[in-house]
Amino acid sequence: MTASTRDPQTFATVRVCAVTARGAVRAGNEDAVLALDWISQSPRARVSDLTTAWTPPLACAVADGLGGHSAGELASRLAIADLANRYIAWDGPRAVHDGVVAIGHALHYTAARQPGTAGMRTTIAGVLLTGDGAYVFNVGDSRVYRITDGYLEQLSVDDAGPGGATVTQCLGDPPDAPLVPHVAHAPLDPAGARFLLCTDGVHGQLDERRLRAICRAPDARALVENLRDEVYAAGAADNLTAVVIDVLPRG
Repeated sequence: MTASTRDPQTFATVRVCAVTARGAVRAGNEDAVLALDWISQSPRARVSDLTTAWTPPLACAVADGLGGHSAGELASRLAIADLANRYIAWDGPRAVHDGVVAIGHALHYTAARQPGTAGMRTTIAGVLLTGDGAYVFNVGDSRVYRITDGYLEQLSVDDAGPGGATVTQCLGDPPDAPLVPHVAHAPLDPAGARFLLCTDGVHGQLDERRLRAICRAPDARALVENLRDEVYAAGAADNLTAVVIDVLPRG
């Protein structure tokens, strides 16, 4: 049974370990990451390890600019920066839904101003930590998982065509194609919680059995380092981004 997370004494800290980097094939990094108040689009695969007091709302997210589309690198960076400015006002599922739609529309109108950015798009997947628990949101095929005692459970919903080869909706799509973000509430266990966010450069590069095995690592930093190393060992055909969030109890 899950206790109410409105009690400010339930949790003590939030630890976030994150990496975003260029893979072995692409010339640049079209992924971007928000980890608490830190934003990165680094080409180098260095793991950042951040800790903050439990002072919700707090947010983490990953975005993957569509490869082969105009300005995919810019699209993911703009979406993550816009999210960082907006999420503080999100207080429930409707606010999260409407906020993600607003980010998508803003990206579309920004893209339309210059020929070089016309049509730029990005996926997004994130976790908003609030006094009511966690709100998980996504558009596209970037993912959010919950890890419980080493068990991996996908909470996001892939927007992908048959075989996962095509993405069926993204931030930046024209407003006449209604954007339908996936938003779900995930209660937080008083004993703590762990989430994994990643782009398809991670979950698409590793088979499900290997991904599940890596996620049994007890330490957040080791988990992210292992994901990074396994993706490069498998060829890193795409850019890669992974974020592990640990919500840690008091005591």
